[in-house]
Amino acid sequence: MSRNLLSAKLHVEIFKEGKQFIAYCPALDISTCAESLAEVRKMFAEMADIFLEEVIKMGTMDKVLSQCGWRKVPRPKMHWEPPRRQFITELQQEVSIPCPA
Repeated sequence: MSRNLLSAKLHVEIFKEGKQFIAYCPALDISTCAESLAEVRKMFAEMADIFLEEVIKMGTMDKVLSQCGWRKVPRPKMHWEPPRRQFITELQQEVSIPCPA
């Protein structure tokens, strides 16, 4: 089966929590983790492929990408563009978390 393919460079944030490396992609709102940097990169690439294959199979790609901030661009050929986000800052925000007695 021949399929038109879209190529997009996605921003992926990789950070470490304890011994786990975590890869998060805001443009798709998906994340994965692994025990090494190389492994988390590989896992993320596989997960992104599976995620996109599944939304196509379910017929929800337009809805999912729109909800993630993507936009359809008609020219030169109809395609999707990922959101362009500009990193502003990183902060620690204090919140109150109720604890059961």
